[in-house]
Amino acid sequence: MHASRPGNVHPYWLLLAWFLLNLIQAAVTPLDPDETYYWMYASRLDWGYFDHPPAVALLVSLGMDWLPGPLGIRFGHVLAGTATVAALYHLLERPRGAELTLAAALIFAQPMLQVYGFIATPDGPLLLFTVLYLLAYRRFLARPDGWSGLWWGLTMAGLLYSKYHGIVLITFSVLPKLGWLLRQRGAWIAALSGLLLFLPHLYWQYTNDYPSFRYHLGGRDDPYQFKFTTEYILNQLLIFSPLLVYHYVKALWKDRAHDDFERACRWLIAGFMLFFLYTTTKGGTEAQWTALLSIPLVFLTFQAARRFPAWQGSLLRLCYLSGALLLVARLLIAAPRDWLPFDKPFDHAPWVERLAARAGDRPVIVENSYRLASLYTFYSGGRPAWTFTDVEYRPSQYDIWRGDTAFHDRPVVLLGQADWKTEGALPFRTQKRDMLLREIEHFQVAAHVSLFPSELPRSVLLPGRKYSIRLRALSPQAVDLRGELPLDLFAILWDADGGKRYWALAPVRINDLAAGEEVLLYDGPLHLPPDLPVGEGVLEFGLAYRGMPPLRGQSGSQSVTIGVRQ
Repeated sequence: MHASRPGNVHPYWLLLAWFLLNLIQAAVTPLDPDETYYWMYASRLDWGYFDHPPAVALLVSLGMDWLPGPLGIRFGHVLAGTATVAALYHLLERPRGAELTLAAALIFAQPMLQVYGFIATPDGPLLLFTVLYLLAYRRFLARPDGWSGLWWGLTMAGLLYSKYHGIVLITFSVLPKLGWLLRQRGAWIAALSGLLLFLPHLYWQYTNDYPSFRYHLGGRDDPYQFKFTTEYILNQLLIFSPLLVYHYVKALWKDRAHDDFERACRWLIAGFMLFFLYTTTKGGTEAQWTALLSIPLVFLTFQAARRFPAWQGSLLRLCYLSGALLLVARLLIAAPRDWLPFDKPFDHAPWVERLAARAGDRPVIVENSYRLASLYTFYSGGRPAWTFTDVEYRPSQYDIWRGDTAFHDRPVVLLGQADWKTEGALPFRTQKRDMLLREIEHFQVAAHVSLFPSELPRSVLLPGRKYSIRLRALSPQAVDLRGELPLDLFAILWDADGGKRYWALAPVRINDLAAGEEVLLYDGPLHLPPDLPVGEGVLEFGLAYRGMPPLRGQSGSQSVTIGVRQ
């Protein structure tokens, strides 16, 4: 190769440097809010969680009890990031000399490999098992026996325990050889062994009423906006290093697949990109959802550079420049806040200190932010915090744990969103968000109240009309509905496109709910707003803290049709 003179650096020294860089970065960089959320996961290890499978929690648990601060949360992911690079070195067929220089530069230029080399999120184990899966699949294609199948099945399970994206990776990687694979006994061994290893998580889903599957398959539907698609495309140009996009395209366009494994990597890249492009029709996507494509992109680009030596000089220079820019970014997020001319990213400790000083020993209850609740618990040294979810936000693991019952009828500090319509609340600013803060002496936990509406007399409802409805309520604990922070009753209509409307019913006619006793909560009119959109919908009901939207998931749902008013 012409990229540089062969060097004498051993790859293990490069790997050690990568480990130490990420170890230091993990220790000195403030935590992203999602990391403290996964730290909460790790405090209660289980076979599954609302948002993700358990690999992220297991990695966080490796360091949280014996290493201080952010390093304790991230140590397992630093190990996983180092193992990812080591496995990628083997995927690239253990280059040495000038080839090692190019491989190292290409890896160092990958934003996703840099970020998830120390950040504690599910993408860290996902990247690791992506490399291991591709190594196992390449071995199986070359030697399709039972032992290769078992190794391949193990990596399939690892993918799925990391993130549900793994099923998309598996699907598109095997499609070009599906007919051949179906005839291989080893492929069936791989599929069955992977499924058997994944059964504990599937059982967890079953016992918890499939919360993750219902959320990911149906809970993300939002009305389509063109910006979802444009943001997705722009993100793809950024997260794989914009300076290298030309070389990726050239490798995919001018080179060709030389074997079945390279063909699988090409199918994986195309299929993954198109799949998540399609998901933009269902709502916004997050940039890191395609992060695992860093692995096949590095592999195919490196293979193309081997075959076209004339590309190597410009590719290496762009890798050096990309890596340098990423290193500067890493230094900026690690620098002390007093050194920076702008707000330090992820600098949450100051606002937590201010809030903790005001709250004292009282729990902090946050409206619609599992991130803020977990940040507060971590940076306050373990002081209690919780969150509740209304229809303007999505559920989280906190909704499964139900630990907020410990705060019922106790003094709390309630941190509401900025649009909370209430009196006596004080403004409070987190790092980037304006909130409202109110002290409550007897907080009523209403999230676990179940509502049972009667069937409406007809399934076709007309805007502006009144219908009769009866609602019975069952609460695991006594709830004062007319207390210091009253609770109101709302109807909620979800339309087929994911939009929603909600409106208050007449005042609730009883003062409290007795523990474990089903009572008649409401017997009166259901007045439909005159401007409801025509079409299919789902009608639900929920209680709401005064001035807030109604809580999620409190009642059974009824399918209705909103007709045209004559």
